[in-house]
Amino acid sequence: MTYKTNIIIKFLFIAVIMSNSLYGQRKSKEALGNSIVESILNNDLNSFKSLLLPKEVALKYQENNDLDNSDKEVPDSLMAQYEAAYHQVVIPRYEKNFQEIVSLNQANSIDWSNLNFIILYKASSKGEEYIPYFIHTKLNNTDFNHFYFGAVRYNGKWYLSGNLEITKDEKYAPK
Repeated sequence: MTYKTNIIIKFLFIAVIMSNSLYGQRKSKEALGNSIVESILNNDLNSFKSLLLPKEVALKYQENNDLDNSDKEVPDSLMAQYEAAYHQVVIPRYEKNFQEIVSLNQANSIDWSNLNFIILYKASSKGEEYIPYFIHTKLNNTDFNHFYFGAVRYNGKWYLSGNLEITKDEKYAPK
């Protein structure tokens, strides 16, 4: 391949990666929460997956936290394992969690109106640009009263980064 072809291919690759993460980012926890609920109500797995923290960011923080950069060959092989695990384990786990919530919603006619998303707690940051939160909203007029999810504010945008959970009773209290 020529030099120009390589540059064009790299440019297209970067454009696709950036467009996927731009689609998923939200400006507030409320916008993220409402987008999650909308994807549940519409049983829209693709919309749900677009809300996830981008793979590149997740892998970057995995690398920063777990690897000792003293031996360059080991980190590269571990990062390849992490990347493979992301597609084989992490994404299917999110998909299964989403389907469980959709099934629970359909079986119980959960009322998703008048939601007020609050931060239960802020977890320890992995840097100024990466701040994890645990978010809650109360569900009204239903057997299930609480909806929880993990989120990350990365560079000022909100992404889903944890499991969704619906409970009958309050399971987590603010810290």
